[in-house]
Amino acid sequence: MKRFHVIVNSSKDPNGVYTAQITAALRSVGAEHVTIGPSVPDDTDAIIVLGGDGTMLRAAGNNFGRNIPLLGVNIGNLGYLTECDMGGDLERDMRKLIDGDITIENRMMMCGKIYKSKKAKTEDHCLNDITITGCGALCLIRYALYVNNEYLNNYSADGLVISTPTGSTGYNMSAGGPIAQPRANLIIVTPICPHTLNTRSIVLSPDDRIEVRIVEGQTVPVAAQFDGRDPYMLEAGDSIQICRSTEVTRIIKIRRESFLNTLHEKLV
Repeated sequence: MKRFHVIVNSSKDPNGVYTAQITAALRSVGAEHVTIGPSVPDDTDAIIVLGGDGTMLRAAGNNFGRNIPLLGVNIGNLGYLTECDMGGDLERDMRKLIDGDITIENRMMMCGKIYKSKKAKTEDHCLNDITITGCGALCLIRYALYVNNEYLNNYSADGLVISTPTGSTGYNMSAGGPIAQPRANLIIVTPICPHTLNTRSIVLSPDDRIEVRIVEGQTVPVAAQFDGRDPYMLEAGDSIQICRSTEVTRIIKIRRESFLNTLHEKLV
């Protein structure tokens, strides 16, 4: 790898100090070309993402289908998706990147299609999760859940999280869902604060197809968000169908630590 593009969360690097440090580290170990900004050139070998998990998710979404691997450099908080830290040895990490002393993980993504009046209106993709919640404080929503066209259950709840393994440490974990090995291939369905004694998550095959239908009588607007991006609005009778995406996000790994060790570090 010789050609790199840097995407930075400007709110976490308002003066460009971290950006200057990472570009200097890349050039010092032999990078041929380093660009910065929201638009990524087609000949880029890897994207360096400065920020936290949110910045990584935005970079993955904005470059969906381009097959360019991402390396996260953490200047945020938890940083489950990031691999390096601005407080670490940047030149060592960038040298490993240029020398190819890395592994690249293909992370499963999901595709969601929104239907209105039984007609597909919108399709989007995500790396982390799709959340379905009511608009407003303390708003219950009522929805029916189907898997492979088979009715599973009706829920009254604050919402629903449909997560990939990568997203299992996000909203899914906060809602009480299980944590999955990020290289796994599966889909996790977790109700958010359901009004029932059954609050269990459901772990499904990556080949299963999920449908969430907003039931008749739902009066509060419902928002579906892909990796926290701008919401798609749903109302009674609308539905969203979710399945495994045909694309993956390629995540660069430099460290040799196991997922369990990383998990221990982040949860302490």
